[in-house]
Amino acid sequence: MKLLHEALRSLRRQPAASSVAIVGLALALTAGLLLAFIALTLSALDPSIREPERVVLLDFKGNAPQAPTPWLTGGPVAIGTLLQQRAVPLEQITRVAFDGLDIQHQGRLQPAYLIMADPTAVPLLGLRALAGDLGAALVQRDGIAISQGLLQTLWPGATPAQALGRTLVAQNRRYTVAAVLPNTDPRTPFWPASPMVGDAMAMVGWDTQGNRWTQEERDAIFMANGRVFARLQPGARAADVGGWMREAVKASPGYAALPAEWTAGGREPAYFRGLPLTELPYAGPNEEYWGLITALAAACTLLLVMAAFNHMNLQAAALLQRQRETALRRSLGADGGALLRLWALEGLLPLLLAAGLALLAAWMLAPVVGPALGFSPRQPLADPVPWQALAGLGAVVALLWPLCSLLPAWQALHRPPAPALQGRTASEGPWGRRTRQALLGLQLGGALLLLSLAGVLALQQQHLLQAERGFQTEGRYWLGLMVNPAELPPMEGLARAVAQHPAISHWAWSDSPPAQATRGRLELHTGAGNQQQVLRLSTVSSGFFGTYGMRVLAGEVKVPAAAPAAPAAATSAPAAGETRMVIDAKAARALGFATPQAAVGAVLRGGGGFMQAGNEPRRVVAVVADVKLESARSEARPQGFLLNEAPQWDLNVHGPDPVALRAALDEVWRQAGPPVPHQVRSATSQLAAVYAQEAQLTALLGLVALLAVAVALAGAYALVADTLRRRRTELVLRRLHGAGPAAMARAVLAECAWPAGIAALVALPLAAAGGALYLDGFEDRIDLAAGVAVPVVLALLATTLVTGLALARHLRQALKLQPIEALR
Repeated sequence: MKLLHEALRSLRRQPAASSVAIVGLALALTAGLLLAFIALTLSALDPSIREPERVVLLDFKGNAPQAPTPWLTGGPVAIGTLLQQRAVPLEQITRVAFDGLDIQHQGRLQPAYLIMADPTAVPLLGLRALAGDLGAALVQRDGIAISQGLLQTLWPGATPAQALGRTLVAQNRRYTVAAVLPNTDPRTPFWPASPMVGDAMAMVGWDTQGNRWTQEERDAIFMANGRVFARLQPGARAADVGGWMREAVKASPGYAALPAEWTAGGREPAYFRGLPLTELPYAGPNEEYWGLITALAAACTLLLVMAAFNHMNLQAAALLQRQRETALRRSLGADGGALLRLWALEGLLPLLLAAGLALLAAWMLAPVVGPALGFSPRQPLADPVPWQALAGLGAVVALLWPLCSLLPAWQALHRPPAPALQGRTASEGPWGRRTRQALLGLQLGGALLLLSLAGVLALQQQHLLQAERGFQTEGRYWLGLMVNPAELPPMEGLARAVAQHPAISHWAWSDSPPAQATRGRLELHTGAGNQQQVLRLSTVSSGFFGTYGMRVLAGEVKVPAAAPAAPAAATSAPAAGETRMVIDAKAARALGFATPQAAVGAVLRGGGGFMQAGNEPRRVVAVVADVKLESARSEARPQGFLLNEAPQWDLNVHGPDPVALRAALDEVWRQAGPPVPHQVRSATSQLAAVYAQEAQLTALLGLVALLAVAVALAGAYALVADTLRRRRTELVLRRLHGAGPAAMARAVLAECAWPAGIAALVALPLAAAGGALYLDGFEDRIDLAAGVAVPVVLALLATTLVTGLALARHLRQALKLQPIEALR
């Protein structure tokens, strides 16, 4: 206790230095803890799954000649059927597929996310019911299990037990509620439900009436339409699962029906693997998040190193200032071990205080950070605080403790006590001074690096939202119907109301909004001279191009004068059996047309399966300028738009006044909207959602960069403050010998000049290289000169300005020094 009391007294004697060290470390540790919470949440597995390392997901990677895919963390559910028929060391093989369910309830349609699964999913994936028997529900022909969220939507106030035996009607089929499930756990290996229906989820058995798939859809061996899970039998290896899948597919009847070019020359038409559930959080869509986390982890590590060096700097300065005290302790019998224990405790206390503050701050910020990054409310980042994060925090403190204490202690112990007792305290010497300047240089360099990279990301994010994409988003809104596209209710009244409202200038139906990265179907089309090209297809009505401001280069897209009364009233095709079609300019070029005008009137052939040439005639009626519907990370595919005036589940509107336009949508929906749920979003917000990950990375890295600047600022402030204290006599003598304010200023600023210069020489090239590497991941990116050079220069100016402000106070003090100061 006596040692602790002395350590606390030493810290209280230097409150400013102690506070700087504690705050800097706390900020760095807070950023690291939040990142650890995010990483642990992303990697979490459903604890109800028994031996998850033995449960494998049957993964698929398509290799079609025209459209290879990445690993999909899913695949054809038919592979599960094929493996069930073969003697492979897998058990509890479970097919899981997903669909929509439109429930007819109280005169309205209530959409739900439908999961179709084999009964073996219950023991394999540790599924449980709040009421009823889930296994029996997946066997019963009319049985259905509903989530607690869907239960409260259909029958508010009913308990899970009260829901058992009730019936519901969906798509003209009657179901009996046989089980009630908890709302979907975000850690479940099922694909998450659509955000449009929230917690409204239902589950039916694979071989029950709830599975409305055709036999062709169930047997498709190259259609990624679900997920298949299985448990490895004792002795079986996950590495062998891919081979079993490949053999099963090659032996199936569907394999022989593949086009010849898919297998020509020994080509593999697809790749297969067994992915243990313990690896699933790091694969598929989550791979992008782990790239983001890796980048942020590097930034947080740099920030922590900067804060630790700042603490080390302040510790060394404090021990240098206490030379007389140290000499007295040694003359009174204190040995090196006793002094080391005291100084080690003095170095540990700020670390422990910083760790405690960081833990409290991260725990308080987690409920805000989680939803901002898209985590479900049922997936709290720090409730409770993960033990792994606590262990990591302890390990970091244990690692920093000797690093921050040993070097200052070693320097203090090597100073002879006699001169200090005589009042002649030794200076830190040239090497000590250079060491502290080098640490300051590292801090400034880290701040420059992070600030520059944050600037690159911010400019690229701005470019992504403003880049020319061939369509406009300002003043456009999207209304999406939450209903099965094949079960659309009558929409004629809504169409008339939209067409007649004065705030709506243009409107159109579509099967997907253009402001989002479309996953529309790909089809091979044959154009001029039998030249073939895969087009990404969307189905839209004629008003779509005017609604989104797409520029027509050739031809004409005629918009019907009035909304059609029914699909049969759609605009007639140019010829019997032909479909009207609009393509963009890059599609015209790819199909062999010399000019956009040359493509108008041409008949393309499409509609073939397996990316093969089809025979459906599609006449090009117009060509629009290049349109990019994909994310900026992907190359823009040639686009095709099939014209169909029939109502679809996406309604797009445009008007001169966005506020009035939004109000108009609410008004027409109240007047003529069908009895189904819907959502309304601005096209601008939809485009921003495509680049949400880039926006999150930009914001988080920007925050870490600002923290790094704050830590570097504190380091520069502390260095110059200590320099002024140690060189007070020297500065007064300079004043007595006629040195003017400029010379005095140069003497003070020289302490930071070469650390800042070295920091700039090292950090700025690294920032330029890192920024160029980041931009290289985009097909559509800002010009390198503007995207890299401008942020680097601005970061240099900002760091210089902030450092100058940190030095200003001490510079004023140096200029106010009086000759009497030399006698103290």
